[in-house]
Parts: sequence; C-alpha cells; structure tokens
Amino acid sequence: MLRFCVRRDDLGHVWRPTARGWSAGRSHVTPLRHPSLEEVACGGRGRFFLSIRERCAGAPKSELPEANAPEAPWGRALAAALAWPLQSMTVVVRAGNDGGRPGTLDVHAGPWGTGSLYAVAKGGELHADWDPSRLYPLLGGDCLDPLRAAAYLAWSDAPYSRRTLLRDLWLFTVGSRGTWPMGDDPAQPLRVTYPPPVRLPRVGRVAPGGDVPDAFWRTLGASMRRWVGPGGAADGDLAAYEVSGGLDSSLVAACAATLTGRPPRTYGLTMPGAQRAGQRLRRAELIDRFGAVDTTRELTADPLLAPGGARARARGVVPWEECYHESVGALFATAAADGVRSLFTGFGGDELCAPHPQDLRAPHHRDLCAPRPHDLRAPHPHDDPPVRENTTGAGNTTGAGNTTEAENTTEAENGRAATSTPPTPVPQHLSRTAQQLLHDTLTDQVSAFDLAPPGHVAESALESVTSGSALYLRHGIWPIHPLCTPELARLCRRLPGKWRSGRTVQRDLLTGLGLRTIGRPDGTDDFSPAMVTALRGPARPLLTDLFGAPLLADTGLVDPRVLLSRYLTWADGGPGHEMEFYSAAILELTLRSVEASGQGHTS
Repeated sequence: MLRFCVRRDDLGHVWRPTARGWSAGRSHVTPLRHPSLEEVACGGRGRFFLSIRERCAGAPKSELPEANAPEAPWGRALAAALAWPLQSMTVVVRAGNDGGRPGTLDVHAGPWGTGSLYAVAKGGELHADWDPSRLYPLLGGDCLDPLRAAAYLAWSDAPYSRRTLLRDLWLFTVGSRGTWPMGDDPAQPLRVTYPPPVRLPRVGRVAPGGDVPDAFWRTLGASMRRWVGPGGAADGDLAAYEVSGGLDSSLVAACAATLTGRPPRTYGLTMPGAQRAGQRLRRAELIDRFGAVDTTRELTADPLLAPGGARARARGVVPWEECYHESVGALFATAAADGVRSLFTGFGGDELCAPHPQDLRAPHHRDLCAPRPHDLRAPHPHDDPPVRENTTGAGNTTGAGNTTEAENTTEAENGRAATSTPPTPVPQHLSRTAQQLLHDTLTDQVSAFDLAPPGHVAESALESVTSGSALYLRHGIWPIHPLCTPELARLCRRLPGKWRSGRTVQRDLLTGLGLRTIGRPDGTDDFSPAMVTALRGPARPLLTDLFGAPLLADTGLVDPRVLLSRYLTWADGGPGHEMEFYSAAILELTLRSVEASGQGHTS
C-alpha cells in the first residue's frame, strides 16, 4: 500500500506534502495511488501520521485537525485512522525531545493482510515496500534464514510470521505494530510486535427452522457491500472477478452480481487436457445464470519458469509468491489492459469449513514438519484447493453451545500448540544440517518459527492473501478477498460439523442459486500436471543449469550433486515430487535475484 525510506536524522523534521507523497529532509513516504485506495495525513507539533486504506462504502468522512493542532485532537484523528474497518497501513512519526527521548517511527498494519508491507532496517535508515523484491539491494549475500529456508526446501512452506526466510526482511503481519529505531542496539533496530491472539467461538447449534445457507449468503452480502457500495473500493466499472469455476470464486461473483444488478466481468485460466470440459461447463453455468462477461487464458500459454521470462532470468524472484507466476501474471496483464483496477478472489473459502479440533478423533495440532494436503502439490492459481473432508463424516459437535452463546476456545484448540509429532520424510537432497534444523523444532514449533498468533481468519488464508498481493499490485490491480472477513469466519466457525463437512453449506447455497454443476461438480481441477510438464520440458535446461552450480550449496542446506542427480532422474520419469524441485529452483533463483539486485538488476 506504500513504500518509504526514513532516516533516523529526519525523525524530528517537519513532514511536508510533495507530488508523490510526503517528505522530511531526505526521508520520504510514498503511498500507492490507486482508485481503490484513499489516504489521510495529519501533521502536528513534532508528530505526523499518514494512513492509506481501502475505500469503504458508508464509512464516515475523516475529520482532521488543523496543522500543529494540540495532542488531543491529533490523537483522536490517529485513533480513528487505526480503527478503519477495511485494510489500512498507517505510519506514525514522533520527534524526540530535549530531554533525550529519541524520535520514533511506528507502522500499524491493518486487519486484512492485503497490500502487505515488508521492511529492512540498515545503516540508520528504515526502508519499507509493498514489493519485497525492491528491498533486495539492501540484503547481503548471506541472506537466507537457515531454518525457514530448510522448511521451504522440505515442504514449500513459508509459515506466516513477522520473520521471513530472508534474514533481514521483516513482514508487518495482520494487526502487528512495528517500532523503529529500538534504541542504539544495532542487533535489533526494528521491533515488530504481534497483536493478542483471538479467542474463537466454539461450534454451536442451528436454531430450529434456521436456514444456514441463507445466513452464509446474507453475511457474505453484508461484507461485500463495503466494497461494491457507493464510494467503496470496487464501486463502478473498474472491478472484475477472478473465477476458476470452483465453489469459492463462483460464490463471490454470484453475490456481487446479485448486489450490483450488473453482469460480472470474470477472468480465469483454462485447464489443459481432460479437465477442460468440466471446467468449461462450470464457467458456462455462471455465464448463463448471471450474464457474466468472461475472459479466459490458457494455463499452458505461459509455462512455468518459461525460458527468457523474468523469473528464469533471476529478476525479482520472491519465493513465497504464486507458483504459476507466468500464467497468472499474464492473466492480470490482460485484465489490466481491459481497464480492471480491482479483482475479487475466492481466497479463504476452503479454510472456512476446515475441520475443527472437536471434529477429529484425536486433538488436532498444526505440525509444520508435516506437510498439509495443499502443500504437497502445486497450489491453484485461483482459489479452490481440494476439499479437506471432515474425518468423522457428519462431525462431532459434543460440547457445542447454543449459537447465541459466545463460548471461546483455547489457543491449543486453535491448532497452535507445540507438537512432538515426528517429521515426515524430507527430500533426499537436503543436507544433514537442514534435517537437524527441522528436527530441533519439534518441541516448540510456534516459538521456533515465531508464528503469528491465531486470528479470526485461518493462517493458510492469510498466507495466500499476503503472498499474492505484490503480483496483483505490480499490474495495477487491487485484490479483494470477501471470504476472508472476520464475520464470515466466525459464522462458519460456529457451524455444526455436518454443515462444514464436504463444504455442505457452500454447495447447498450454490445449488439453490441454480449453479448445481458448480456446487456438485463431477471432479476438481488439478494444476499440478502443468507444473510437471513445464519442469520436465521447457524449464529443464534452466533447472539443470541452476542445480549444476547452485548458490544454495554455499548455504550448506543441500547436497548439490544429489539434487542434480535426483532432478535428472525425475525429469526422465523417475521417482520424486515436482514441488521438491520447484522449491529448490525458486530458492536458487531468489539468491540469484538478490545477487543481481546488488548489480543494479531488479526487474
């Protein structure tokens, strides 16, 4: 949502507006100017704040005090900015005083995760950007966090944390607060503080005669009005809908069409091979029902790690971003050329109906050393991972209270307790050092990976929202995720297991809307064959070169000879999994991107 460079020596200077943002001395804050966003700024005696945020339909106008106003009205204006109901990012600068108190800069991250901000503190300066690759020139050659890099190589997982797998690159996670500088200690010039954990409600009972699909529909509609209503981030003709033809994105597009009374503009990637027919039927059903104006692009038209592409040339590669970067980026470019400036997604829909601890036969704990189902294969470019079925069928609602009661779970019930479950096998090319790093986390993975505390929205949904933001914004598109709202997450959290199992509530709702082919499909889309084809075909020369002399060898996390040998065997049809080699290739390209950025190459 913004980028800035602030020097310690400028914290006491007066901030003044410029053509691009605000500046003080040699420091600057540059908000992202976008039709879906707005900004408010307020100066004062030795203090200044700038808040950039999503436009929200029906929100009151901000009342800002005059310049150099006293502390009380300035503080009220800041409090109002921090309470904004949609996503925001707020920078607060306070000058020091003659008594020796140093000046400080605080960053307050909003509650949604869209337009995430990354930061690097270096040499008396704090740099931040919504595009992490723009901060690469500030990183050194030894930039990988060994533990997080090992986890990424093993399971393609970048746990949601203020610490990224690039050692000095920080992420302002949802609801966090960053403070800089932290005294004169060069070891920790920036501190990012997490918000308190959210205590989530227990499963409830459906009231007699209650209509669960209707409650879901009304809650989704109320959430979406903030964006599609007058003055909202998606008000007007600049919004479109990213539709895969699956449950989640179709629900969002259908709800928007109902609220606005306009045929939705939809964009999506089409599947190759035998999956194409089923996907085409589902898209056709949405088009026929709501008059959608549909634009598609072949998934295979822009192969993963295509020769000559930006990622293949090691330009700005970010490891946690979209696997199908080339094809999704081309789709976004098409939408942007059509004038689209905001895209609704179905991110978070699968997590809404994920199993709860009380649904399972044994207590459920998050195990970072055990790959989740959607981590074992390439993620979808859109929004509909495979359904995670309730393992107890109809679901166990023992202990559930009345739906009007606000019972709470503990952190352990939220799946964030430490676990001693043994790790699953890791790729054979990981070194003993990497394997030991992962094994040493077993006693307390929450602390080892410094995981963000649980919130209303599931961690994996926040990972998707955060990791995808920069790719949208590079194409001038603001992403909107209506299935990641706290109110919808809380509603689904309280549903009895029979409504969550198999995602019954969404399927019944879609069927009731006349979208039975979408709600009850014959199969699900699988994008992994496209990755296999690319890594064994067009990308093979690239990976052979990368693994022949990898910078990763210098980290001590992989055995380069084993990596190359295993890849060539797999590329010829032998054993292995495509994500093992994709992860190694992307991490290698990340290191080369950081190296190239120091030579003036960033894109």
